[in-house]
Formats: sequence, structure tokens, C-alpha cells
Amino acid sequence: MTGWQTSLRRLQPSWRSAWPLWALAVFAGLAIARWLPGGYARAVVAAPILLIVPGSLTVGAVFRPQRRPRGVTFTCFAVLLSAVWSAFASLILYVGHVSITAGSTYVCLLIVCAVLAIAAQARHVLASPGRGRRGAPQPGVVDPFDAEANDAERPAASGAGFYAMVAAVAGVSLLAGGLYAYDHHSHPAPVGYTWIDWTAAFPVKGDVAVHSAGAKLDFQIIHREPDTATFRLSAAWLGTQSRPLATPVTVSIGPDRTFSGALFVPPLPDGCTYRIVVTLTAARQIDPLTHKPQSWSLNADVHDPGKSTKGCS
Repeated sequence: MTGWQTSLRRLQPSWRSAWPLWALAVFAGLAIARWLPGGYARAVVAAPILLIVPGSLTVGAVFRPQRRPRGVTFTCFAVLLSAVWSAFASLILYVGHVSITAGSTYVCLLIVCAVLAIAAQARHVLASPGRGRRGAPQPGVVDPFDAEANDAERPAASGAGFYAMVAAVAGVSLLAGGLYAYDHHSHPAPVGYTWIDWTAAFPVKGDVAVHSAGAKLDFQIIHREPDTATFRLSAAWLGTQSRPLATPVTVSIGPDRTFSGALFVPPLPDGCTYRIVVTLTAARQIDPLTHKPQSWSLNADVHDPGKSTKGCS
């Protein structure tokens, strides 16, 4: 055996024993993924880290090294607990009145992983030979991803691994199914809300044709609040310089009432596509996140198909 191999064998236990800190470093490095192209490339890098690291650190913090699950059992527990932590992080942000975004969720999980990594590393230090309550020599710490076990423990580990795998698959499937159902099904309106939407006979999707006579776009404001509220309604062309499309008006809407209105779009000067925005601003309601008057808006792209697009940029 060469000197290099001997040095490597001596360093291997220390590298293994510090696995919680290495896992934390990998999770912290996940911030680099934001510079990757969006889509599958970013998902391939981020998904394994998000599905393994928080759960593995939880297992390391809860179990003593000698009783820690190994191999497939460890991986299944890590995936299941990581899914639970992701949902719990969103709940923490919601309770703290913090906007739930990818960045805020990552920061919350990073703080959780840091605490868990400290706890997992402390368990290893206390379980090391010559430390802990008894101070008696204990078996060496095994890598949590190492599938080797004693022959007497293999039947029990195999059964535990099977149930852990079923739990992990069921938990991830339940989470994925819930996210899919939430994203693809209509949601009941919350108690007490205000909403503005187009009510044209045809769905306002894509470009709306505006001919030489102009066009009228109908909309409605649904006010399901217990009190009468005052709103400022405005419309503008959206571009390099926003220009008013109609004179702003102030409307008062009573409790549980619907206000119907119409926006007239005049003939367009050319064949270019323009975006119009209708904004509804509450006079006395303050958004708790932005600390500004609460507002709602809807938009539509309009163009004149009978005119040339030459000169449009």
C-alpha cells in the first residue's frame, strides 16, 4: 500500500463523520442554480438536492449514528421528510406574512438545514469514542448511505426499508397529486374578496381585433366585502410611456354587489399591437405586503388587422 493510499484511508473517516456539514454546503450551493437556464436544466440540478438534503439532515439529527437507518431506508426517509419540510416551510412563510416565492422558501429551508446540520454533527461528536455520557468506546460511525449491515440485522432492515420506500412513494405522490389538483382545478373564492375580470362574450385571450369603428370590452367588479368600499378605476396604454386611455373615475360599491362597466378602445393609429391595462385601486385598503393601496388589474393586447405592421418595432 502506497503512502498516498494510507493517507486517504486515514482521511476517509473524518470526511464521513462530517457528512452533515458537507450536505449543508451542498444545499447552500443550490443558490448557484438560479443562474442556470430555466426549465429541465435547473430542475435536474435542484430537485435531487431539495429531495435529499433536508430529510437526510433530519434523520441525522433525530437518530444516533448506531441506530440510524442505512441504504435504501435512509434515502426513502430523506425523500419523505424533505417533502414534509418543503410544505412546512411554505406554512411558516404564510404564518409570518411573507410572500411565498422560490427565494423565500429556499432561505427558510437553508435556515432549517443549518439547525439540523448542527444537531446531526453534535450527535456524531457525542457518539465518538471517548465522548458522550459514558465515555466508553463505541463502534465507528458508518456512512448513512452505506448499505452494508450485519447479517443478523439484514432481515429487519429489509422490512424497514420496504415500508420506508412505500411511505416515501406515497408521500411524494400525495404531495405531487395535491399540487397538480391545486394548479388545474378552480378554487373556491375566499370569504370577503374583490375581483375584476373581463366579461366579453368571447374570452379575452391573445390579441383583440380593433377595427376602424373601435371596440368595446366589457368588464365587471365583484365585491364580496361586508362594507361599502370606494375604488378608483383607470385605464391606460402600456408602453415605453404609459398614456391614459380613459378619464379615471371613482366608484362606490356596496357589500356583496357586482359593478359592470365597459372600456371603449378607439381606432388604433397603425397595425402595431398595443397593451391596455385597467386598474382598480382601493381608496382605504392597504396591502399588508407592499404597504401601498391595494389594487387589481387586468390587461388585453389589441391590434388593427386592417392596417400594415410596417414600422412596428
